Amino acid sequence: MSKPNLLGFASSVGIYRNKRMRDLHKLLCKSIPTKVSFAELAPMLFQVVMAYAAENQIDGNFEGYATDDWCEIFASNHVHVTPTQANVIIKGFAQVGLFDQDKIRSWMKYNRHLADYEGIVKAKRKAAKMMHQKRSMEARAALKEPQNSNGKHAPEPEKNGSETESASTASKQLWLLEKALENAKGKARKELLAQKERLLSGELGVDLSEQPAAPARRKPTRAEKALTKDELLSGAEYLVSVGKTDLLTKAQREALASRHDGNPVPG
Repeated sequence: MSKPNLLGFASSVGIYRNKRMRDLHKLLCKSIPTKVSFAELAPMLFQVVMAYAAENQIDGNFEGYATDDWCEIFASNHVHVTPTQANVIIKGFAQVGLFDQDKIRSWMKYNRHLADYEGIVKAKRKAAKMMHQKRSMEARAALKEPQNSNGKHAPEPEKNGSETESASTASKQLWLLEKALENAKGKARKELLAQKERLLSGELGVDLSEQPAAPARRKPTRAEKALTKDELLSGAEYLVSVGKTDLLTKAQREALASRHDGNPVPG
């Protein structure tokens, strides 16, 4: 069986019982009363069978159809035949290869949407069910994942040891600076302290902005120096007056020696 013209076959489904087609049949019977040889109806006869199959026998299998059934199929499409003529037509379908035993030849191949209709419907339903299940699973997974302010999934932070290694290296450098500061003096000590400050504020992230600064050392004034000397001298004279000269310190002895009265320091 050659591949049918799909457009022509589609128009054949039910066309013989269409109201306009019946009206055209009546019109032609009156206007053109021409007799046509029955053999010229051969294409239409097979079209009638395919149209009936598309509506009532979608698997294309006519096994079990009796002669009377075939007469009714043709008569319902304005082709009136006797039981004998119906048998000749059906046998002719088989002899020329339009029928394979009781089935329309290649019906499944060219009309799978009809022959395997139930299978196609089941497959579509199964595919739709699987699609809905997949979307449901994706929606549940999306609810469990963290999202940022834009509604998109926030990427998980990468896990690596770079930050830990950096902190460990900075701690070792800080320890070495502390050791170096123990014996450093002058300019070297100032530079080490600057390095320590940069390390604390940079690598280790220590906020040094609110820490109180160390008070600057101020040189004493002359008045403060004189007051201190007078206090030393006063204390020294008190110890001499009470006979406790053995308690005099070196500074107190020097203060007594530098006084203007010229009295020697008691032994």
